[in-house]
Amino acid sequence: MENEQVLKRLDDLIKAGESLLETKYEHHVESEGWVDFVDNGQFIQWWTSCSTLLSILPDDYIYASEYTEHCCNYRYDSVELGLGILRAAKEDIESGVLHKVVDIVSAEIFDDFLDMAEYLLENKYKDPAASLIGAVLENELRRMCRGNDIPVKSDDNIGSLNQKLFQKPVYGKPQMRQISIWQAIRDSADHGKFEDYNAESVKNMLEGVRNFLASQLG
Repeated sequence: MENEQVLKRLDDLIKAGESLLETKYEHHVESEGWVDFVDNGQFIQWWTSCSTLLSILPDDYIYASEYTEHCCNYRYDSVELGLGILRAAKEDIESGVLHKVVDIVSAEIFDDFLDMAEYLLENKYKDPAASLIGAVLENELRRMCRGNDIPVKSDDNIGSLNQKLFQKPVYGKPQMRQISIWQAIRDSADHGKFEDYNAESVKNMLEGVRNFLASQLG
């Protein structure tokens, strides 16, 4: 993932976090009194997307670990801390403190993300699970394009990458059609059209993407 893509995604997640803060409500906690919280479902989706992005930054930077430690629940102040970490990462990339962010091409890392998606599904969070599975799929399609000398642009998405790989051809029409189905689920999840798909379709997507990754990464 190029720096420009990371910066754009950070901008999107910062805006989403600011919107999340607008869902603030008070809840009485025993021994603490009244505490400010944000919407739990929206928090899970935002937290998952942030964790996915920060995990691709170089290992010798602490953004991901700091985020996991300090933005660990749906309290209002926890989200504020998470936003601070996202803004710090954005500033460091813009200032050149971070070196070029490269693709993460690791079956182990992909498995970790898909395990997280499976956990979300088991706990009835189908929407962030679909977003996360889609992000893993898009990253793999980018890797496949580069491995096959196919030019990739910063604004390419699952749909355009899928078409490029099909036209090369790297794979045939059945695989292309299946990836289009997965893309539709991911797009619906990212755009809040949660009624367009159900948990069973996300479960099938998870299994299918796992098998696809296994065939590509070995």
